[in-house]
Amino acid sequence: MTTAGVSRRPGRLAGKAAIVTGAAGGIGRATVEAYLREGASVVAMDLAPRLAATRYEEPGAIPIACDLADRAAIDAAMADAVARLGGLDILVAGGALKGGTGNFLDLSDADWDRYVDVNMTGTFLTCRAGARAMVAAGAGKDGRSARIITIGSVNSFMAEPEAAAYVAAKGGVAMLTRAMAVDLARHGILVNMIAPGPVDVTGNNTGYSEPRLAEQVLDEVALGRPGLPEEVATAAVFLAEDGSSFITGSTITIDGGLSAMIFGGMREGRR
Repeated sequence: MTTAGVSRRPGRLAGKAAIVTGAAGGIGRATVEAYLREGASVVAMDLAPRLAATRYEEPGAIPIACDLADRAAIDAAMADAVARLGGLDILVAGGALKGGTGNFLDLSDADWDRYVDVNMTGTFLTCRAGARAMVAAGAGKDGRSARIITIGSVNSFMAEPEAAAYVAAKGGVAMLTRAMAVDLARHGILVNMIAPGPVDVTGNNTGYSEPRLAEQVLDEVALGRPGLPEEVATAAVFLAEDGSSFITGSTITIDGGLSAMIFGGMREGRR
């Protein structure tokens, strides 16, 4: 019963066990809260300091600290999460290292390795551990299915200046998603990617702290604003529920029309 005395309908993810990485902020945090509202049991996975500082609006998230740059830590954290959930139905691989690395000519080996280790290799290791747990729990048997959702970016398909390591790693996530979809289909595991454009995780209605980048959002996004983390989480709920049972190897792009245009100039059209 709710506090108003009205029975609450079971959510679309009732009885499902989910792990969300990158869960302490932005899209990850919104996805954890959306899954909890829809009735799932959720492990929220992120760096320990970020988890310690996070308070979810919805109760019930199980926090587990994990550094996606630490291969051994990923396997241990995933095993702990699956044990505490009693199985695994949904994995959202959203942990990422964001930001630029300067001009390509100045890109260091260390910066390249950092971005690839977290964004590409971390996603691979998380998904491999998750897929193995799903198969062990019976995915693909007796009509049972499971879901893996990767969080890519419009940068999975579109480059931007001074971000070669990030763009390359996110492009790798896109192809990894398709490869997993093909290999895991026989086990009833559906694998899809969400590709967000600019998302406001700062609370300043731009998604960026620099005025120059804020103006760029207004100029290049057809809807004239960044997305909200909750709008991306809505897609994560859809891809996890039973209604998406014939979708695999696909990408949902959530970018306000950014990738629909060759050139910007939207601010002029709004005046």
